[in-house]
Amino acid sequence: DPAAVKAFKTHFIAGARTRLHALYDGLMALKSEGVPVSAIPPMGAIYLTVRFDVVGRTTPAGVRLATNDDVRKYVLDAAGLGVVPFQSFDYRADDGWFRCSIGAVGVDDIRAALPRLGTALSALR
Repeated sequence: DPAAVKAFKTHFIAGARTRLHALYDGLMALKSEGVPVSAIPPMGAIYLTVRFDVVGRTTPAGVRLATNDDVRKYVLDAAGLGVVPFQSFDYRADDGWFRCSIGAVGVDDIRAALPRLGTALSALR
């Protein structure tokens, strides 16, 4: 049924847009509080391009974050947030660029993750 397909597509796109903006707006709010995070505004995909400017910093446990993979592991362990380093897309630099997908989470999940992320990144020295 073409009408059902159109309705599904409209609903899916609206939901993705809402989740992308919730993530982006939340990250920008963290940035305005001094948390070392930035993001490129949403461009219509199911992921957001995010930078955690923390390579070289040290965790509360005394571990130095030397690579994007170190940052990925820290963000997962400390904030419960899974991110994909740009190295997965043939980008070679360890300068804090990641993708965050909104494909499998709801707005409530995003809003719950943001304070945890802010706490985790703010704890770095």
